[in-house]
Amino acid sequence: MKNSLESIAYEEVTGVGGKSYAALRRELKPAYSKVFKDLAKGYFFLLLVLITDAILIQYGYFKTIIALPVSAVLLGYILAYLHLFIHAAAHYDIHPDKTKNDRISDLFIGVFFGIPVKRYRKIHWQHHTHLGTKDDSEHSYFNELNLLFLLKSITGIHTLSVIFSRAKTSSRLETPASSLYYNIYTVLIHAALLFVLYLSGGLLLVFTWLAALVIVFPVFATIRQLMEHRDIHASGKVNYKDTDHGKVTRLFGDNLIDSSFGAAGFNKHLLHHWDPTISYTCLNEVENFLKNSPKTSGIIRESRTSYLKTFIALFKF
Repeated sequence: MKNSLESIAYEEVTGVGGKSYAALRRELKPAYSKVFKDLAKGYFFLLLVLITDAILIQYGYFKTIIALPVSAVLLGYILAYLHLFIHAAAHYDIHPDKTKNDRISDLFIGVFFGIPVKRYRKIHWQHHTHLGTKDDSEHSYFNELNLLFLLKSITGIHTLSVIFSRAKTSSRLETPASSLYYNIYTVLIHAALLFVLYLSGGLLLVFTWLAALVIVFPVFATIRQLMEHRDIHASGKVNYKDTDHGKVTRLFGDNLIDSSFGAAGFNKHLLHHWDPTISYTCLNEVENFLKNSPKTSGIIRESRTSYLKTFIALFKF
């Protein structure tokens, strides 16, 4: 398909001066300082919204009917941003030491969502292996983007189906003890967090956080993944759990929305699926190389879009 590079070998792609991509990729080095800066941005804005809410509540300016949904959307968006760094950790993009890489992810990112990176890595690699097939482990894109699907996402019905599906997969991939310990750690951290939020802003701040975590974040995460892989010609009448959907990946923009909604390199999804071992901090360089290669320039050009354009193209009433 035109929205995929995966049938092209690295040696086949040459740039200016005849240099092959196979040679370029050996020179690419992860910029771990950028990863930490990107992570810090997420935590900064998360704290900014929570502190602002707490101040507004303390002084009586938090108008619940407006402030709660607005804050929940902002917090949910930031959580969706931070969640993407578990994916970066799954590809060892956070720290050069693999043990420290996993520890950072588990202690400071995955704990928000109860996702240890070793579990996620095993599930996610099946996504790379089986992309576009009925065996894909990350398959929100099997669903048509319509009002019913949005309703299922907002009410949590779709989220529960994803949780059950991943639970079946992860039960085959990790020991019960490791899962139990991490679940206990997650519960304790969330209990402490909710206690702090209650002391800072009462039940209003607690409800705002829970709405962001349980409702808004899953909606953003689900729709993002759907837009990255759903074919605009896919039929809502076909059950892609029984029929292969086909490989589709997209290349999104670098504007504020695309680079935050598709943080940690997700906005360069086409490139990541072609070469998943390359750090997201190097994907701009990869894109510049590919857009000047006769073998790939057309695919790069045709795959360029934005999340907003893709949402409009995929949405069915």
